[in-house]
Amino acid sequence: MNYRISRTSGGAFAALLAVTALTPAFAAEAPTPPAASTPPEVAGSNGDAPPSDDIVVTARYKNETLQTVPIAITALSSAQIGAIGGQTSIKNLANFAPSVTIQGFSGRNQTITIRGLGTNSGGTNDGLDQGVGLYIDGVYRPRTGTVINDLLDVDSMQVLRGPQGTLFGKNTVAGAIDVRTKLPSFTPEVSTDLTYGNYNYMRAQASVSGGLTDTLAIRVSGLVAARDGTIYNTKQKQDWDNYENVAVKADLLWKPSDTLTFRLTGDYARQTGNMGFYLSGQVLPTTLANGATTKGFYAHSADVGYAPIAIDPYNRRTDINGSQAIAMPSGGVTARIDAALGGHTLTSITAGRFWKWIPNWDGDQFGADVLGQATVATNQKQFSQELRLTSPSGGKIEYTAGLYYFWQKADLKQELSFNKDAAKWYFGPTAPNALLQGLDQFSYLDPSTNSYAAYGQATWHVTPYTSLTGGLRYTYEKKAGSYDAVQVGTVAPISSLPLAYQAGAAAIRAAYAPSGGAYEASRSKGTVSWLLSANQDLGDDVHAYASYSRGYKSAGINLVRKNAGINIFVEPEKVDSYEIGVKSQLFDRRVQFNTAVFWTSDENYQANLYDVSNRISYLGNAGKVRSRGVEIDLRGTVAKGLTLNASGSFTDAKYVRYTNAICPFLQSYRTSCDISGQRLSGTSKWVGAVQARYETPMSDRMLGYAAGDISYRSKFFSAVNDDPFSEIKGYALVGAQLGLRAANGPWDVSVWARNLLDKDYLVTATVNATWGITQVGVGEPRTYGITMKNHF
Repeated sequence: MNYRISRTSGGAFAALLAVTALTPAFAAEAPTPPAASTPPEVAGSNGDAPPSDDIVVTARYKNETLQTVPIAITALSSAQIGAIGGQTSIKNLANFAPSVTIQGFSGRNQTITIRGLGTNSGGTNDGLDQGVGLYIDGVYRPRTGTVINDLLDVDSMQVLRGPQGTLFGKNTVAGAIDVRTKLPSFTPEVSTDLTYGNYNYMRAQASVSGGLTDTLAIRVSGLVAARDGTIYNTKQKQDWDNYENVAVKADLLWKPSDTLTFRLTGDYARQTGNMGFYLSGQVLPTTLANGATTKGFYAHSADVGYAPIAIDPYNRRTDINGSQAIAMPSGGVTARIDAALGGHTLTSITAGRFWKWIPNWDGDQFGADVLGQATVATNQKQFSQELRLTSPSGGKIEYTAGLYYFWQKADLKQELSFNKDAAKWYFGPTAPNALLQGLDQFSYLDPSTNSYAAYGQATWHVTPYTSLTGGLRYTYEKKAGSYDAVQVGTVAPISSLPLAYQAGAAAIRAAYAPSGGAYEASRSKGTVSWLLSANQDLGDDVHAYASYSRGYKSAGINLVRKNAGINIFVEPEKVDSYEIGVKSQLFDRRVQFNTAVFWTSDENYQANLYDVSNRISYLGNAGKVRSRGVEIDLRGTVAKGLTLNASGSFTDAKYVRYTNAICPFLQSYRTSCDISGQRLSGTSKWVGAVQARYETPMSDRMLGYAAGDISYRSKFFSAVNDDPFSEIKGYALVGAQLGLRAANGPWDVSVWARNLLDKDYLVTATVNATWGITQVGVGEPRTYGITMKNHF
């Protein structure tokens, strides 16, 4: 099934174009906005902001300049985001944030790390919390699928590196990605953003905003995006990896007085397409390190009469013979209240959200008919409530204190079904198809979390040039869940099988599709996190800081068969992070240069593991991990009209102690391997990005501009055990933009390109010994298009 905007979304696309027709009616009764005192997070750049040549960040819930806040931050403004071109997604934006890695190949299977820590390597597990907190407008998003798609109405993105728990609602040990969307305005405005590109890429975004009364403003936004596939399915004669995104958001802002602000936001998004699948990467050897031989991919294929296509992921071809239609809806409502109380600000953020993953996944991911389905359908729901009190700025002591509650539950239905080629693939060419054909298993899992926390952070300004900050957090969490499995499907009677297979048929079917074993489990645990930091002004434009923080990543829960000998609960990670940073402005403040040196130790590192003998993926503690390195951020005006942004990091991350890892493929004859001292998976040693933009007048009414960027990532291992066959080679990606815009800003036309040099690269790889191949996610090819923006 193909999804095309011309068929499915034509009406919605036209509706977005027609939004400009609302302008005269909206402008006719334009009220004057009140002179309300709005808290910094709501006010954006309209509060007590620093001078316009400084970058304003709100990492500590107040307006501060990027140069003075004692945290390692990468801040991307709306102008930088607009210069990237194409989709506005965290996956694209993260290329310009040092130390951030996003791995994965589908909306569900995505992992994000900062400085090597987070959730490891390319796959997701619903029993683990994220190590990197994802926030949109202050609301924690526990599923990466809710932010990987094209985002709507993005105004800015800030990446905070290191443990974040004494200020943010949800505790995270690796860092936080904080996305802010555009606020309703009391001044009437209409914005449209239309793009057309190769692969029939179409994107239309429109927003209309204005005051309904002198105290009430509204903003309504919508987005429709679609693209034809970039990978050809030779079996089904279709272009796959196509998608269609639809998103809407309504935002209401009420300012009844100078001391009270209320914001109510509702949003819904849905992505569909034939997408989120593996390509065959390479064929694994048939001789292991000890000289033993194993049956390979081509021998198995011959057993079932399957003739594979040429294996080269950069050919962008697949012969998957099953369905790959995916749907991913999500949405929610957020209510935020900010009240000024005697100079303090009391903030309440209440949010309820849902996320669904509706897969139709070919189980083997190539053209043989071994597995029909191997899916995990997910229905995730969440609720959060945060209360936060922030002191006035400018006092001898400034502080923030808060209470936080978070609940989530995920109803999971796993399906594993066996088709006609299964028996011959597993047992050889003489095995009867009827041994496994028609066998189907459903597993039902429902992991849940109840998290309660109290946190606070205070800064003491010892002198006008020296400050000390301390933070403390107590978190109490209950992890719970249940497991059950049933064997369904229609299989041939055992009596109809050849005599040689009758005696063992029942045991084989029970091993491949086990049923029963239902249980419930729960566990509660409290942890204490803290932060200590010192900030010293070395001059008006040079600031230094040093910090030590302790963070905890929540315990995990394994909802797998108990008889596998695997612990149901996974111990929490304990993270100690040390950091020294310098932030400076040079050459009459035309250049900002920031750097940080960090050292992080992680005990009980949590990882997705695999039990070969029982064919079970599960969670475990990999031992101790250390991550250390250096990061830099540089931005400045190089010449008149020419601005430059650059970032980079060197990360030396390794397993200090990991003695019981699953062995790499060539040593798979061993029960476990000691990989202590090896590099931490999913982590590149070197990462860097540069953005440059030049703008010059073309006439009194028009400006021309050109922008370019390059991002680089050195090699890393995608598998948690550093299997050499999971190595992702280093790559560099180039982007460019060329455009014209009105001098007063109402219109902007540009042409852009992503992956301009059409670089072949992989984003993830898994080693599948059962199939005898690696299975990989391939990066986006060269894309280009034209974008027209209007704002009036």
